[in-house]
Amino acid sequence: MSIHQFVLSSFPQWIHYTVLQGTMNKISNKKIVEASVSQLEKLFNEYINECQFSMCLRSETIRGYKAVFSLFSKVMPEVSTTGELNTEMLNLFFKRIKTRSRIVGKNTIKTGVKSSTIKTQYSKLIVFFKWLCQKGYLEQNPLKNIKAPQVNYDDFRRLEDEQINKIYSAITRCSNNTLLLRRDTVMVSILLFCGIRKGEFVSLHVKDVDIEKKEITIKGETSKSKRTRVLKIHPTLMLHIKDYLKERKNLKTEWLIVSSRGDRGLTREGLKHWVQSIIDKSVKFHLHEFRHTFACKLAESDVNIFKIQRMMGHQNISMTMKYARSLKTEAMEDDIGKISF
Repeated sequence: MSIHQFVLSSFPQWIHYTVLQGTMNKISNKKIVEASVSQLEKLFNEYINECQFSMCLRSETIRGYKAVFSLFSKVMPEVSTTGELNTEMLNLFFKRIKTRSRIVGKNTIKTGVKSSTIKTQYSKLIVFFKWLCQKGYLEQNPLKNIKAPQVNYDDFRRLEDEQINKIYSAITRCSNNTLLLRRDTVMVSILLFCGIRKGEFVSLHVKDVDIEKKEITIKGETSKSKRTRVLKIHPTLMLHIKDYLKERKNLKTEWLIVSSRGDRGLTREGLKHWVQSIIDKSVKFHLHEFRHTFACKLAESDVNIFKIQRMMGHQNISMTMKYARSLKTEAMEDDIGKISF
Protein backbone atom coordinates (compact mmCIF):
# COMPACT_ATOMS: atom_id res chain seq x y z
CA MET A 1 0.00 0.00 0.00
CA SER A 2 1.37 3.43 -0.95
CA ILE A 3 1.61 6.30 1.54
CA HIS A 4 -1.16 8.13 -0.37
CA GLN A 5 -3.49 5.12 -0.15
CA PHE A 6 -2.68 4.67 3.56
CA VAL A 7 -3.51 8.31 4.35
CA LEU A 8 -6.81 8.11 2.47
CA SER A 9 -7.81 4.84 4.14
CA SER A 10 -7.10 6.37 7.56
CA PHE A 11 -9.88 9.00 7.19
CA PRO A 12 -13.55 8.20 7.65
CA GLN A 13 -15.67 7.88 4.50
CA TRP A 14 -17.69 11.03 5.31
CA ILE A 15 -14.53 13.14 5.08
CA HIS A 16 -13.88 11.79 1.58
CA TYR A 17 -17.42 12.76 0.61
CA THR A 18 -17.13 16.23 2.17
CA VAL A 19 -13.88 16.97 0.35
CA LEU A 20 -15.33 15.74 -2.94
CA GLN A 21 -18.53 17.71 -2.43
CA GLY A 22 -16.54 20.89 -1.66
CA THR A 23 -14.49 20.45 -4.82
CA MET A 24 -17.62 19.94 -6.91
CA ASN A 25 -19.23 23.04 -5.38
CA LYS A 26 -16.18 25.15 -6.29
CA ILE A 27 -16.30 23.89 -9.87
CA SER A 28 -20.04 24.54 -10.04
CA ASN A 29 -19.68 28.06 -8.62
CA LYS A 30 -16.92 28.82 -11.10
CA LYS A 31 -19.16 27.76 -13.98
CA ILE A 32 -21.98 29.96 -12.66
CA VAL A 33 -19.64 32.98 -12.50
CA GLU A 34 -18.35 32.28 -16.01
CA ALA A 35 -21.89 31.90 -17.31
CA SER A 36 -22.90 35.23 -15.77
CA VAL A 37 -20.18 37.08 -17.70
CA SER A 38 -21.45 37.96 -21.17
CA GLN A 39 -19.48 37.36 -24.34
CA LEU A 40 -19.16 41.10 -24.84
CA GLU A 41 -17.80 41.60 -21.32
CA LYS A 42 -15.22 38.84 -21.82
CA LEU A 43 -14.04 40.49 -25.02
CA PHE A 44 -13.91 43.87 -23.33
CA ASN A 45 -11.75 42.44 -20.53
CA GLU A 46 -9.44 40.99 -23.18
CA TYR A 47 -9.30 44.40 -24.86
CA ILE A 48 -8.48 46.12 -21.55
CA ASN A 49 -5.66 43.64 -20.87
CA GLU A 50 -4.18 44.48 -24.26
CA CYS A 51 -4.54 48.22 -23.57
CA GLN A 52 -2.87 47.87 -20.19
CA PHE A 53 -0.05 45.41 -20.80
CA SER A 54 0.67 45.56 -24.55
CA MET A 55 -0.22 49.13 -25.45
CA CYS A 56 0.79 50.47 -21.99
CA LEU A 57 -1.98 53.07 -21.94
CA ARG A 58 -2.31 55.39 -18.95
CA SER A 59 -4.39 54.18 -16.01
CA GLU A 60 -6.63 57.25 -16.44
CA THR A 61 -7.36 56.26 -20.06
CA ILE A 62 -8.17 52.70 -19.06
CA ARG A 63 -10.36 53.96 -16.22
CA GLY A 64 -12.29 56.00 -18.79
CA TYR A 65 -12.78 52.98 -21.06
CA LYS A 66 -14.07 50.91 -18.14
CA ALA A 67 -16.46 53.61 -16.96
CA VAL A 68 -18.06 54.03 -20.39
CA PHE A 69 -18.38 50.28 -21.00
CA SER A 70 -19.90 49.84 -17.54
CA LEU A 71 -22.44 52.56 -18.37
CA PHE A 72 -23.18 50.95 -21.74
CA SER A 73 -23.79 47.56 -20.07
CA LYS A 74 -26.08 49.18 -17.50
CA VAL A 75 -28.10 51.21 -20.00
CA MET A 76 -28.22 48.47 -22.65
CA PRO A 77 -28.69 45.16 -20.74
CA GLU A 78 -30.18 43.54 -23.86
CA VAL A 79 -26.82 43.76 -25.65
CA SER A 80 -24.58 40.96 -24.38
CA THR A 81 -22.98 39.61 -27.58
CA THR A 82 -21.26 41.08 -30.62
CA GLY A 83 -24.16 39.80 -32.72
CA GLU A 84 -26.42 42.29 -30.96
CA LEU A 85 -24.14 45.25 -31.64
CA ASN A 86 -25.53 47.31 -34.50
CA THR A 87 -26.25 50.90 -35.47
CA GLU A 88 -29.83 50.70 -34.24
CA MET A 89 -28.71 49.62 -30.75
CA LEU A 90 -26.07 52.35 -30.55
CA ASN A 91 -28.61 55.01 -31.52
CA LEU A 92 -30.89 53.62 -28.82
CA PHE A 93 -28.04 53.83 -26.29
CA PHE A 94 -27.43 57.52 -27.00
CA LYS A 95 -31.19 58.19 -26.91
CA ARG A 96 -31.47 56.61 -23.46
CA ILE A 97 -28.45 58.55 -22.22
CA LYS A 98 -29.96 61.83 -23.43
CA THR A 99 -33.41 61.20 -21.95
CA ARG A 100 -32.85 59.21 -18.75
CA SER A 101 -33.20 60.78 -15.32
CA ARG A 102 -30.59 60.18 -12.64
CA ILE A 103 -29.76 61.37 -9.14
CA VAL A 104 -26.65 63.53 -8.77
CA GLY A 105 -25.15 65.23 -5.73
CA LYS A 106 -27.51 65.46 -2.78
CA ASN A 107 -30.66 63.84 -4.21
CA THR A 108 -30.85 66.20 -7.19
CA ILE A 109 -32.68 64.71 -10.18
CA LYS A 110 -31.08 65.54 -13.51
CA THR A 111 -32.13 64.59 -17.04
CA GLY A 112 -29.84 64.31 -20.05
CA VAL A 113 -26.13 65.05 -20.51
CA LYS A 114 -24.01 67.59 -22.35
CA SER A 115 -22.90 67.06 -25.95
CA SER A 116 -19.30 66.89 -24.75
CA THR A 117 -20.21 63.92 -22.51
CA ILE A 118 -21.86 62.11 -25.44
CA LYS A 119 -18.77 62.77 -27.56
CA THR A 120 -16.53 61.31 -24.84
CA GLN A 121 -18.66 58.17 -24.64
CA TYR A 122 -18.65 57.93 -28.43
CA SER A 123 -14.85 58.18 -28.58
CA LYS A 124 -14.36 55.47 -25.92
CA LEU A 125 -16.76 53.01 -27.54
CA ILE A 126 -15.59 53.47 -31.12
CA VAL A 127 -12.02 52.36 -30.37
CA PHE A 128 -13.31 49.20 -28.64
CA PHE A 129 -15.57 48.41 -31.60
CA LYS A 130 -12.65 49.04 -33.96
CA TRP A 131 -10.64 46.48 -31.97
CA LEU A 132 -13.51 43.99 -32.27
CA CYS A 133 -13.44 44.47 -36.05
CA GLN A 134 -9.67 43.98 -36.20
CA LYS A 135 -9.98 40.74 -34.22
CA GLY A 136 -12.77 39.46 -36.48
CA TYR A 137 -15.58 39.61 -33.90
CA LEU A 138 -17.45 42.31 -35.86
CA GLU A 139 -17.82 42.73 -39.60
CA GLN A 140 -18.45 46.47 -39.36
CA ASN A 141 -18.08 49.10 -36.68
CA PRO A 142 -21.65 49.94 -35.53
CA LEU A 143 -20.59 53.56 -34.98
CA LYS A 144 -19.22 53.93 -38.50
CA ASN A 145 -22.42 55.52 -39.82
CA ILE A 146 -23.14 57.56 -36.68
CA LYS A 147 -21.52 60.97 -36.46
CA ALA A 148 -20.13 62.21 -33.16
CA PRO A 149 -22.00 65.25 -31.82
CA GLN A 150 -20.64 68.73 -32.39
CA VAL A 151 -19.50 70.23 -29.10
CA ASN A 152 -20.59 73.78 -28.35
CA TYR A 153 -17.70 75.87 -27.16
CA ASP A 154 -19.96 77.12 -24.36
CA ASP A 155 -19.36 73.68 -22.83
CA PHE A 156 -15.88 74.90 -21.86
CA ARG A 157 -17.20 76.67 -18.81
CA ARG A 158 -14.81 78.77 -16.80
CA LEU A 159 -14.86 80.16 -13.30
CA GLU A 160 -15.70 83.82 -12.86
CA ASP A 161 -13.57 85.96 -10.53
CA GLU A 162 -16.47 86.17 -8.06
CA GLN A 163 -16.67 82.36 -7.87
CA ILE A 164 -12.93 82.07 -7.28
CA ASN A 165 -13.07 84.63 -4.48
CA LYS A 166 -15.92 82.72 -2.82
CA ILE A 167 -13.91 79.47 -2.98
CA TYR A 168 -10.87 81.09 -1.36
CA SER A 169 -13.14 82.73 1.22
CA ALA A 170 -14.77 79.41 2.16
CA ILE A 171 -11.34 77.84 2.70
CA THR A 172 -10.19 80.67 4.96
CA ARG A 173 -13.44 80.63 6.90
CA CYS A 174 -13.91 76.88 7.38
CA SER A 175 -10.47 75.21 7.63
CA ASN A 176 -10.05 73.26 10.90
CA ASN A 177 -6.31 73.85 11.33
CA THR A 178 -3.37 75.66 9.81
CA LEU A 179 -2.14 72.65 7.81
CA LEU A 180 -5.51 72.20 6.09
CA LEU A 181 -5.79 75.95 5.51
CA ARG A 182 -2.38 76.01 3.80
CA ARG A 183 -3.11 72.78 1.91
CA ASP A 184 -6.53 73.83 0.61
CA THR A 185 -5.21 77.24 -0.43
CA VAL A 186 -2.32 75.73 -2.36
CA MET A 187 -4.66 73.17 -3.97
CA VAL A 188 -6.89 75.86 -5.43
CA SER A 189 -3.86 77.94 -6.43
CA ILE A 190 -2.12 75.08 -8.27
CA LEU A 191 -5.30 74.24 -10.16
CA LEU A 192 -5.89 77.88 -11.00
CA PHE A 193 -2.35 78.98 -11.91
CA CYS A 194 -1.17 75.74 -13.58
CA GLY A 195 -4.34 74.41 -15.21
CA ILE A 196 -3.26 70.80 -14.75
CA ARG A 197 -5.50 67.76 -15.07
CA LYS A 198 -6.91 65.83 -12.12
CA GLY A 199 -4.59 62.85 -12.64
CA GLU A 200 -1.56 65.12 -12.92
CA PHE A 201 -2.61 66.98 -9.78
CA VAL A 202 -2.96 63.99 -7.45
CA SER A 203 0.31 62.54 -8.80
CA LEU A 204 2.47 65.51 -7.79
CA HIS A 205 5.40 64.82 -5.45
CA VAL A 206 7.24 67.32 -3.27
CA LYS A 207 10.33 66.83 -5.46
CA ASP A 208 8.35 67.98 -8.52
CA VAL A 209 8.39 71.52 -7.11
CA ASP A 210 11.66 73.42 -7.62
CA ILE A 211 11.58 76.54 -5.47
CA GLU A 212 14.94 77.79 -6.74
CA LYS A 213 13.97 77.61 -10.42
CA LYS A 214 10.33 78.50 -9.68
CA GLU A 215 9.12 75.48 -11.63
CA ILE A 216 6.66 72.59 -11.31
CA THR A 217 7.32 69.42 -13.32
CA ILE A 218 4.36 67.44 -14.68
CA LYS A 219 5.66 63.94 -15.37
CA GLY A 220 4.86 62.29 -18.68
CA GLU A 221 3.64 59.07 -17.07
CA THR A 222 0.85 60.99 -15.33
CA SER A 223 -0.05 63.18 -18.32
CA LYS A 224 -2.63 62.49 -21.00
CA SER A 225 -0.12 63.59 -23.65
CA LYS A 226 2.53 61.23 -22.19
CA ARG A 227 4.98 64.12 -22.37
CA THR A 228 6.74 65.70 -19.43
CA ARG A 229 6.27 69.45 -19.25
CA VAL A 230 7.64 72.11 -16.93
CA LEU A 231 5.50 75.04 -15.80
CA LYS A 232 6.74 78.29 -14.32
CA ILE A 233 5.28 79.10 -10.91
CA HIS A 234 3.17 82.26 -10.68
CA PRO A 235 4.31 84.67 -7.89
CA THR A 236 1.00 84.29 -6.01
CA LEU A 237 1.24 80.50 -6.21
CA MET A 238 4.85 80.65 -5.03
CA LEU A 239 3.81 82.40 -1.81
CA HIS A 240 1.17 79.76 -1.08
CA ILE A 241 3.56 76.88 -1.88
CA LYS A 242 6.23 78.23 0.48
CA ASP A 243 3.67 78.64 3.29
CA TYR A 244 2.38 75.12 2.71
CA LEU A 245 5.80 73.45 2.52
CA LYS A 246 6.84 75.19 5.73
CA GLU A 247 3.70 73.93 7.50
CA ARG A 248 4.11 70.34 6.30
CA LYS A 249 7.91 70.08 6.74
CA ASN A 250 7.62 67.35 9.42
CA LEU A 251 5.37 65.09 7.34
CA LYS A 252 7.04 61.99 5.94
CA THR A 253 4.91 61.35 2.85
CA GLU A 254 6.50 62.10 -0.54
CA TRP A 255 3.19 63.27 -2.04
CA LEU A 256 2.80 67.03 -2.40
CA ILE A 257 -0.91 67.17 -1.55
CA VAL A 258 -1.59 65.24 1.64
CA SER A 259 -4.78 63.74 3.04
CA SER A 260 -6.72 65.41 5.86
CA ARG A 261 -4.77 63.34 8.37
CA GLY A 262 -1.48 64.32 6.75
CA ASP A 263 -0.11 60.76 6.73
CA ARG A 264 -0.43 59.98 3.01
CA GLY A 265 -1.17 61.49 -0.38
CA LEU A 266 -4.62 62.70 -1.32
CA THR A 267 -6.44 60.04 -3.38
CA ARG A 268 -8.90 60.56 -6.23
CA GLU A 269 -11.75 59.76 -3.86
CA GLY A 270 -10.30 62.17 -1.33
CA LEU A 271 -10.13 64.86 -4.01
CA LYS A 272 -13.75 64.20 -4.96
CA HIS A 273 -14.77 64.54 -1.31
CA TRP A 274 -12.72 67.76 -1.01
CA VAL A 275 -14.46 69.30 -4.03
CA GLN A 276 -17.89 68.50 -2.59
CA SER A 277 -16.95 69.94 0.80
CA ILE A 278 -15.86 73.22 -0.83
CA ILE A 279 -19.06 73.34 -2.91
CA ASP A 280 -21.14 72.92 0.25
CA LYS A 281 -19.41 75.97 1.74
CA SER A 282 -19.17 78.22 -1.32
CA VAL A 283 -20.38 77.86 -4.93
CA LYS A 284 -21.00 75.00 -7.34
CA PHE A 285 -18.08 74.19 -9.64
CA HIS A 286 -16.38 71.32 -11.45
CA LEU A 287 -12.69 70.60 -10.92
CA HIS A 288 -11.96 70.77 -14.66
CA GLU A 289 -13.27 74.34 -14.76
CA PHE A 290 -10.00 75.47 -13.17
CA ARG A 291 -8.21 74.17 -16.27
CA HIS A 292 -10.66 75.94 -18.57
CA THR A 293 -10.19 79.15 -16.58
CA PHE A 294 -6.40 78.91 -16.84
CA ALA A 295 -6.55 78.49 -20.63
CA CYS A 296 -9.09 81.27 -21.15
CA LYS A 297 -7.12 83.69 -18.96
CA LEU A 298 -4.00 83.01 -21.05
CA ALA A 299 -5.93 83.53 -24.29
CA GLU A 300 -7.45 86.77 -22.99
CA SER A 301 -3.95 87.97 -22.09
CA ASP A 302 -2.87 87.53 -25.74
CA VAL A 303 -0.47 84.70 -24.92
CA ASN A 304 0.77 82.95 -28.07
CA ILE A 305 -1.47 79.98 -28.91
CA PHE A 306 1.54 77.64 -29.22
CA LYS A 307 2.70 78.61 -25.74
CA ILE A 308 -0.79 77.88 -24.40
CA GLN A 309 -0.69 74.49 -26.13
CA ARG A 310 2.59 73.67 -24.42
CA MET A 311 1.42 74.80 -20.99
CA MET A 312 -1.83 72.85 -21.32
CA GLY A 313 -0.03 69.72 -22.50
CA HIS A 314 -2.16 69.36 -25.64
CA GLN A 315 -0.89 67.03 -28.35
CA ASN A 316 -3.00 68.75 -31.01
CA ILE A 317 -3.29 72.51 -31.30
CA SER A 318 -6.89 72.17 -32.47
CA MET A 319 -7.78 71.36 -28.86
CA THR A 320 -6.10 74.55 -27.71
CA MET A 321 -7.94 76.55 -30.37
CA LYS A 322 -11.26 75.55 -28.80
CA TYR A 323 -10.39 77.58 -25.74
CA ALA A 324 -9.56 80.59 -27.89
CA ARG A 325 -12.94 80.28 -29.61
CA SER A 326 -14.72 80.25 -26.26
CA LEU A 327 -13.58 83.79 -25.45
CA LYS A 328 -16.37 86.14 -24.47
CA THR A 329 -17.40 88.93 -26.82
CA GLU A 330 -16.50 91.48 -24.13
CA ALA A 331 -12.88 90.28 -24.25
CA MET A 332 -12.65 91.41 -27.89
CA GLU A 333 -13.94 94.94 -27.36
CA ASP A 334 -10.51 96.59 -27.11
CA ASP A 335 -9.26 94.67 -30.14
CA ILE A 336 -12.14 95.91 -32.29
CA GLY A 337 -11.25 99.45 -31.23
CA LYS A 338 -7.75 99.03 -32.65
CA ILE A 339 -9.05 98.78 -36.23
CA SER A 340 -8.59 101.89 -38.36
CA PHE A 341 -9.25 102.71 -42.02
